[in-house]
Amino acid sequence: MATDEFPFALCVEGQWNTHIPRLKNKLIIYFQSKKSDGGHCEVEYPVSGGQTATVRFKSNEVRQRVLNKQTHELKIGQKTVKMTVCLPSSEASVPHEATSSASIITAGEPQSEEEKEEKVEPPEETEEDTTPTSAVIENIQNSGQEFLTMLVENVLKGSSAESDDFSIEIIPESNCAVVTFSKSKYAEHFFVSSPSNGIIKKKNMKVRLLEKTSKVKAEGLPPNSNSDLVMLYFDKFAEVEDDGVTFETDQSAIITFTNPEDVQKVLKEQHHLKKQPFRVLPYYETLQTALYGKDRPTLRLPEAFIEKIDRTVWHHLKENRKSLDLVTQAMSSHFCEMDFQTSAVKVSPSQSLLNNGVQTRKLLHTWREKALSQFLSLISEFKSTEFCIQKDAWTEIQHEIQKAVVGDTVTLVPYVDEGTITVAGLKEDMNRIEGILTETVERVTQRIQREKGSETGEICMTPSIYNLVLRDGLEQQICDKFPELNITYHVHSQKLNFYGLKHEVLETKNKILQAVLNLIHKPVELHQSVLDFLLTKDVEEMTNNLFFNKGINVALEADEKRVSLVGKTDNALSDGEKQLQTDLGHLSFNVEDPSVLGRSDWHDLVSHIKNTVTNVTVQTTVNQVVVSGFVDSINDVEQELHNFVQENSHFEKTLKSHKTVVTFIKDHKKQDWFEEVKGNVNVDFKGEDIVISGSRLCVSKCVVLFEDLLRSVNHCTMKIVKPGAKRFFKEKELMCVTCAKTNMNCLVQLLAEHDHPHDTVQSLIIKPVYHYKTHGGMEITVNKADICSFQVDAVVGGCKENLLLDGGLVKALSDAAGPKLQNDCDQTVKRRKLKIGDAVLLDAGGRLKCKHVILAIGPNYNSYKPQESEKLLKKTVKKSLNLADEESFQSLAIPAISSGVSRGGFPLDLCADTIVKAIKEFCDFVEGDNTLKKIYLVDNNDKTVQALEAAVKKVYGVSALTHSMASGTSSSSQKQTQNQASSSPSQHQTATLFQGASQSFQTKEGLTITLMKGNIEDTTMDVVVNTLSSDLNLSVGAISNALLKAAGPQLQVLLNQQVTGSANIGDVFETAGANLKNKLVFHAVVPHWNQGQGNEQKVLEDIMDKCLSLAEQRQQGSILFSAIGTGNLAFPKPLVVCTMLDSTLKFSSKRSSKHVKEVVFVLHPKDTQTIQVFTDEFSKRFLGQSAPASNPTQPQSTGPFSKVTTKSGIHETIVGGVTLQVLNGDITLEKTDVIVNSSNKEFTLKSGQGGLSPGQVADSMLDGILDMIRKTPQSTLKLIRLVVFQAQMLPEFLKSMQNRETGPAKQEQSTWSKIKAYAANVKSFFTGSWEKEIKQHGGKDFVIEGVQVDPVFFSICGPSQADVDKTKLFLEDMINQEQVFESITDTAILTLSDKDQQRIQDLQSTIDVTIRLEYKANKASEETPGQATLIIQGLSRDVLKAIQEIQDMLKAAKEKETLQKEIDYTNELVDWQYEQGGQFKNFDQRTNFDLEKALSKQATDIRISFQGQTYQVTLPEGPAVCTTGGNQMKIRRIDKLKATEDIPQHWDAMAHDELCRKFNLQPTSTEYQDVIGLFKTTCPNNNVLKIERFQNPGMWKNYQNNKRVMEKKNGHQNNEKRLFHGTSELTISHIEKTGFNRSYAGKNATAYGKGTYFALNASYSSSNTYSVPNAQGHKHMYLCRVLTGDFTTGNSAMFVPPAKNANCDPYDTVVDNPNAPTIFVVFRDDNAYPEYLITFT
Repeated sequence: MATDEFPFALCVEGQWNTHIPRLKNKLIIYFQSKKSDGGHCEVEYPVSGGQTATVRFKSNEVRQRVLNKQTHELKIGQKTVKMTVCLPSSEASVPHEATSSASIITAGEPQSEEEKEEKVEPPEETEEDTTPTSAVIENIQNSGQEFLTMLVENVLKGSSAESDDFSIEIIPESNCAVVTFSKSKYAEHFFVSSPSNGIIKKKNMKVRLLEKTSKVKAEGLPPNSNSDLVMLYFDKFAEVEDDGVTFETDQSAIITFTNPEDVQKVLKEQHHLKKQPFRVLPYYETLQTALYGKDRPTLRLPEAFIEKIDRTVWHHLKENRKSLDLVTQAMSSHFCEMDFQTSAVKVSPSQSLLNNGVQTRKLLHTWREKALSQFLSLISEFKSTEFCIQKDAWTEIQHEIQKAVVGDTVTLVPYVDEGTITVAGLKEDMNRIEGILTETVERVTQRIQREKGSETGEICMTPSIYNLVLRDGLEQQICDKFPELNITYHVHSQKLNFYGLKHEVLETKNKILQAVLNLIHKPVELHQSVLDFLLTKDVEEMTNNLFFNKGINVALEADEKRVSLVGKTDNALSDGEKQLQTDLGHLSFNVEDPSVLGRSDWHDLVSHIKNTVTNVTVQTTVNQVVVSGFVDSINDVEQELHNFVQENSHFEKTLKSHKTVVTFIKDHKKQDWFEEVKGNVNVDFKGEDIVISGSRLCVSKCVVLFEDLLRSVNHCTMKIVKPGAKRFFKEKELMCVTCAKTNMNCLVQLLAEHDHPHDTVQSLIIKPVYHYKTHGGMEITVNKADICSFQVDAVVGGCKENLLLDGGLVKALSDAAGPKLQNDCDQTVKRRKLKIGDAVLLDAGGRLKCKHVILAIGPNYNSYKPQESEKLLKKTVKKSLNLADEESFQSLAIPAISSGVSRGGFPLDLCADTIVKAIKEFCDFVEGDNTLKKIYLVDNNDKTVQALEAAVKKVYGVSALTHSMASGTSSSSQKQTQNQASSSPSQHQTATLFQGASQSFQTKEGLTITLMKGNIEDTTMDVVVNTLSSDLNLSVGAISNALLKAAGPQLQVLLNQQVTGSANIGDVFETAGANLKNKLVFHAVVPHWNQGQGNEQKVLEDIMDKCLSLAEQRQQGSILFSAIGTGNLAFPKPLVVCTMLDSTLKFSSKRSSKHVKEVVFVLHPKDTQTIQVFTDEFSKRFLGQSAPASNPTQPQSTGPFSKVTTKSGIHETIVGGVTLQVLNGDITLEKTDVIVNSSNKEFTLKSGQGGLSPGQVADSMLDGILDMIRKTPQSTLKLIRLVVFQAQMLPEFLKSMQNRETGPAKQEQSTWSKIKAYAANVKSFFTGSWEKEIKQHGGKDFVIEGVQVDPVFFSICGPSQADVDKTKLFLEDMINQEQVFESITDTAILTLSDKDQQRIQDLQSTIDVTIRLEYKANKASEETPGQATLIIQGLSRDVLKAIQEIQDMLKAAKEKETLQKEIDYTNELVDWQYEQGGQFKNFDQRTNFDLEKALSKQATDIRISFQGQTYQVTLPEGPAVCTTGGNQMKIRRIDKLKATEDIPQHWDAMAHDELCRKFNLQPTSTEYQDVIGLFKTTCPNNNVLKIERFQNPGMWKNYQNNKRVMEKKNGHQNNEKRLFHGTSELTISHIEKTGFNRSYAGKNATAYGKGTYFALNASYSSSNTYSVPNAQGHKHMYLCRVLTGDFTTGNSAMFVPPAKNANCDPYDTVVDNPNAPTIFVVFRDDNAYPEYLITFT
């Protein structure tokens, strides 16, 4: 029924006319259209009409959409009818009675006669016509295209449609066709008219409208397309439903859109995906197919396929009809036809496969897969079994099998040629009889084989392996399986024999061999001596004794290289290994005297042991004896051998003391020891050593004797600091020594220079071979030295539990400390029982340089338990460290405790590693919270020192502060005194020397900053920073390419994964290190340097900040940078190092956490320029000095400036990271952040009035800059520019900069340098510098000591302290008697030249005297110098010689002083000048003196040396002619006394008849610069054309006379000012001839009085009102000297100044404002002189 297909009903009511034709059709069209939000439906409308109808839909979703729509309107003709829809009263189907009177219209059913006669009207067009344009003809029954076309034309008869207005697509698999019309009205007409068509009725066809679809089918999609990709593609055309993509095949998919209207839009597009075109077709759910139009593909049957099956199964199917039918019937249900002609079965599709409706395509697509699967499944139900038959058993076995299968549905197929019989059938049948058949074949075959005979086999195996393999149940298993098999083992031949059938023998042999192969072989590490012991014994016997007899199923295997245990389980092997280590062992001891091992009684003893003790072996090398074997036997044997060696070895003992004491014992105490040692031992006295050799017993007795002698004598070192003392003693040495020996029984020796004891420490310290400083501040050094002479708080010695100091290092410690140390040990043992790992603290004493001794009980090495041994050694070392920490020790020396030098010692490398690991674990645990600061690893043996050094590098890494010394360095060159090593404590607090490859500094926050040379790709820091460009190509650039090669291509892959798109400048990307030794790599994108025009420096700072912060966030311990940007990126190297260090220091001071412990800068070894720049800056900042120069022997200065460079007139240097530039220019044009101007405290100081010389200015300014940089090393200031306005001052600044450059160091300030600093300016008494010195010292006396005399050291040894003291007094008296003091008092002492002072300093060392300066100030007058005295001390003859030479110096100094005074006096009176560049300049003072002296002697000419040339000067008026080139120059003589009264010195010469004249000033002259400076102060924008000096001697003298009068009248000299006066060109001549004229007052203004007006500022006078332009626009202004005197406020009515007091004395001038005057009015014309005329525009 229709209600089954359309179950979801709605009731419709409307006020329509019941007689309206085709109302039902209109309702169907409306409720299928988008207007109603409906879909595919049917309508029930009563035949009798009415105003209600029922609409049924296929889905509840469509019904609900219609119900939810607010309004429904149906247009009927010209009228619009409103409809209401609602759910029926019941959701059940409409009752039968109700449906009986209703007609249901669906396509294909006949209509009523009334409806037949109704005329079809086209549907009404609407704005959005959603009426279907296609109809579906169902049940076409294989009708062809032509038939269907004619049928459609027949139905459309009477309409306007033509054959071109529709198309037909046949869908044969669904037995239907789709007719698509060009217009919806044709589709409606066809749908309405088809039920009445006779052919449609006859063929029982049905017609329905094809719904609008919201789906399309995409065919030909690219391979590997997925739903997400397809959805993204179609979403750009229209909205696709969620999960709206369903794949039919790999290359086709169904896409569902939310809006059906979007389908047509999508179909119109051309579609490409992954550059591959594909087509899109409309897809209809009701058809289960897409519409292709004319291109619809034709359905074809798939190809048949062939599948091979088992040949015996094929025979079974051919012969067994039931089985064959089972297969064919099952395959037919899968549309298959079977061909069983051969075992290659052919499977073909049946024709019925094409007749499956909408499922056809899917079935065609999957037919082969399903058919094959079904066929294989069916064949798998069958089974075949093959039996191999021996030829001689064929007939009997075939007969037996045939009897066995009788009555079963299986098939037997004999293959005689192949020697097999195969049985096939259903599995259930085969499983039932297969066992019976197999047993039958085996039974017959075995019987025949055994009847033919058996064979033998054998396996070689040791008895122990035989016991392991067969005696453990395997042999019984074989016998149970093969009871007739014979197995026999022959012990002597070690062979296992078999006798039986071949397969029994083979299977048994294989099983046994497999069991042998399954045995586990475990190598066991044994000492070579134990291995040698085992090789001398029978291994089988040892296996029985060690293992089998004790119930351990393990066998022993041994060869010359190794020992292995063999067993079945790991547990058994572990038991065997424990047993082996328990029962076997070895002991060894070193032989100090190898000759003992060559004695015959030694060989007799060894032979006796070998014959009597069979469980041990004895092995000897050059200096070692090893006893190995069973543990219960080796102890006694080892002790016996050791005692023999100890008793018979040659022994040598060295006692140390001062060499004077040794000599005294040798010569003065010979009677006390000679008889005792004669014939028993040899005694050799060598320097500080007394070497006693001989048999141990005799040596031990003599050692006690000499130790007593050493303790019985008294010794001291005497220091005398007197000039000439050493030379005096050498001259009188024989007399002094003889007298001391005769009178005091003492020996006196003069110590050589290298034997001198130092002031603070008397022992020598060895330069460390390796030095490492931990992050916690602990210093660990490796030293090659005698630990007995090592000066530390405590030394560690390893010994046994009984604290017996009888050998090795502890014996040496005991010998140096004396018997008290052993006594203390004995007392300690009595008080407590010690065990391995303990340590005891004792006092040192004796000749030991340390304060305490820590005796540590170290373990012997157990090769069977190495980890336990290491643990014990660590415990021992940590115990010693804890003891040192508890006692607040700061330094500790540790030897290689428990190393291989003693019996049972650790391997050397393992021992060193374990000790250093223990130290590291201790340091990590205390984390700096301990007093211990220095740990010395000390040994005298080169190999041990190398092992300790390697261990420190291995445990702590290679980033040490200093590195190993060259192997060729001699020990003497390695030594230095301890006070020398510690003379720079501040330096030790920051970093050690830059030695080898690195230089380090630690900030106060604990961050280590390291500078090192090396390849960046070989570093091991946690993080390495790479630099690259924005294209992120690691193969470009030296740094990134080096890292890429070391890390491998994976580094580029990791970087590409981190970046999406292009990278920006300054970005930092993080990747893993790939194959680098670094954990992480930070890739920084760095720009090219743009000559400072861009923000490249800021980018570099940001990169540093990002990398350091990121490393801290990642909790990394160290980060490494290269010199970023200094290569191809062209960053300035000084800028880079300063920026990077500034960022690092800022990071150190501001970070909150402290995960990063070290920041490293690595420089390529060949990049010498960058290394130099970085080293200079690093040293300057952190070590307080510049980097070394190329000559390593030349001492370096601490100059703070880098090399001064000059480019484009700019002098540049680097000071602590700040670039300093000095240049000539105008500071107002500078573009820096800040410019600085200088003034006085009232801010009225004009340029050039500071009063200092250019050199003083340069020095002061540079000192101030340097002081600021030192106080603020982390300042943000990067550039300072000193702009010098006056070009002539620039050389002074350059000279001052160069004096501060890094260069050869100045010698330490000598005594005479100090003298010069205090009083060298006496010769400048009249300049006032001496007063400055007196004031500096407060007018007090002072003394400057002479050069310190090298002390002389005498070593004195005697029988008693009293004798030694007498000898000391004797020597002191002898030397003091020869000492004399002489003094020289002379004022000329303070005038001595540097050369003389250096000579006096040299006298102190060459003549061997001391010279002391005493200065007594003049208490009466501070203005008068005091008295200077030189006091000379030394031997009398040396003092006389020094005095004579000093007197000669003083005489020459006085003569020089007298000459200088004459020169100075002459210079005060006369100036001789020469003309150069149009101006006269002064000769130097000496030339000035020579010319004046020659003139006074009335000489006609004189030769002078000037500017590197010789001139012949004609006196008195010149000229001066060059003697080489003929050039000549004018000269003149200026009488200063006369010039002061007449005219200024700098005026140019005038003719005698000239009254006045103007002279042009040269722009380069100082005079010109002074004038223009005053003018430009307020007229910076005016252009000065020229400046002329006005010279009128008469006017000048008159002005000067007025000036003197005014000074006398006013009582002060502040009466003159330099003021400006603007004028016109016409009045210039009048002013220059007669001066200013106040009668012209009122011409411009008279605001302050009727006088001549002058202005303080040029800007006032420059206005056109005062400086009137001429025809060319040129203006004129005078810079005048004006006598302003005392002034007051003026007014316009004044003709003269008012009175200033009751005496009616007038003011000199009036002004605008007395507090800050700018306008001055002068009422006397001769009180102003027009000095300079300025022409300007």
